[in-house]
Amino acid sequence: MEQQDRDSHPAPVIIGPPGWMRWFGPILLLGVWLAMMSVVVFAFRERDWMAPVRDSGLGVVGAIVGWVIVLFFLLILPPSIKVLLTYRSVLDVNGVEAPFGRGRFDLPEIETVRWVPQGGPVNAANRPERFEVLSEASGLIARVTRAEADWDAAVAMLRHWASIRPQVVRDESTAAVLGVELVSNAGHDRLD
Repeated sequence: MEQQDRDSHPAPVIIGPPGWMRWFGPILLLGVWLAMMSVVVFAFRERDWMAPVRDSGLGVVGAIVGWVIVLFFLLILPPSIKVLLTYRSVLDVNGVEAPFGRGRFDLPEIETVRWVPQGGPVNAANRPERFEVLSEASGLIARVTRAEADWDAAVAMLRHWASIRPQVVRDESTAAVLGVELVSNAGHDRLD
């Protein structure tokens, strides 16, 4: 019986940054952070805040702009590394665990699942084919691309959602990609 229950529900889908980004991104960002910190260390050792640019001809204004840039990178890179290491969403049979502490959205709270084809007006390679999961209260709560999750498992999960709540699929193209029938004006939720 337990085997039958496991077979009837798709496995949870974990959405996160691509593997290469999770491994190399923090290393590269840490390298940039260390390079910026070396400028600070150099200025302290020389006891001259203009030491890093003194012979460059940038002058006081150039040094101030440079320090603003260095400070920006020193402050923004540690949270960026944390995001790369901890970002994840989970799609399961009951709904979505949204990233960045946005909470959990149960299946009745999910308003729409939408398929968006690859492309866009500018640089289509940066706008991959994806599914977007939307909630009326919070807007976009999850996005699934081939690079961020197991595509077949995600399609199976979204198809499972559509079997429980047919009204989450509202357009022909999404229904076609999921391989489900588009139900217009679905009467009621099976979860309610």
